[in-house]
Amino acid sequence: MGRASRFVVLLLLVAFGAVTVARADAVRRTLNVGGIEREYLVQLPAQATSLQPLLVVLHGGTRPATDIFARGAWTGVATREGFILVAPQGIDNQWNDGRKQTISGKVSTADDVAFLEAMIAELIARDRVDPARVYLSGASNGGLMTFRFACERAGVVAGIAPTISKMPVALREACKPARPVPVVMIAGTADPLMPYEGAPTGPMANRSRDPMATVPETVAFWAQVNGCTLPAAEASMPDIDASDGTTVTRLEPSACKGAPIVVYRVNGGGHWQPSLSRVEGGGPIVRMLGPQNHDIESAEVIWSFLKSVRR
Repeated sequence: MGRASRFVVLLLLVAFGAVTVARADAVRRTLNVGGIEREYLVQLPAQATSLQPLLVVLHGGTRPATDIFARGAWTGVATREGFILVAPQGIDNQWNDGRKQTISGKVSTADDVAFLEAMIAELIARDRVDPARVYLSGASNGGLMTFRFACERAGVVAGIAPTISKMPVALREACKPARPVPVVMIAGTADPLMPYEGAPTGPMANRSRDPMATVPETVAFWAQVNGCTLPAAEASMPDIDASDGTTVTRLEPSACKGAPIVVYRVNGGGHWQPSLSRVEGGGPIVRMLGPQNHDIESAEVIWSFLKSVRR
């Protein structure tokens, strides 16, 4: 890894916290896939009297699975709503999302599609998961992996929620989902790692060897798959925190014949998932990754969409 790549990874670790630990009620499990022992963390509802929804949340690149339980609102939402929350661990803290190289400078050859498929099958058999309510979400590198899994295993998931991510051009061109897939996305217009309308710039330039589609191009692809009409209807969300310098617009393509799509465009937002809570890190991190929006809670808007769809 070159000096520039190490610098970027260091900033990401500082931004999100170098070390996180899983909550005591997150159980670690292992699964052998292709001769490789993989692991995932799972939080089960306190009581289960019927088949339960399953939400798999993929961590971002350079980050561990414990992030999903130690940070953000997912554990609280899962407890309140009664779904199984799972955080798989990527090898070397990254996912093989179809790009030649991630921002870490590494190249992943892991068969993460097979791992996620096997893990979901195990959870369905072991934990009374409703096969019609299996959902997949992920941020950044995890968001790209979410797109890839939907492209290759659309029959497994009832809906997906990729955040602060978009599709590599090669993946978009090769993607032939077996069925329409409900999609909810969150993307910032000032994201330096996953730029809304182009390629990374400044210190983030040349971090990936792969041409990336823009967010509108990614939305257009799924609109075509799902039989939706563009342009999308737009609605402004309440600007709860005017001090963060960002706002949120909800976009929804119309007349979707196959499956719905909703996009939360964070106007002026950087490479952060929106949250009602504030991140740590201060000015240097904000200058590096852009502002974080505090008008919506990502976990809440994602689950509100996903729980309304089923396979």
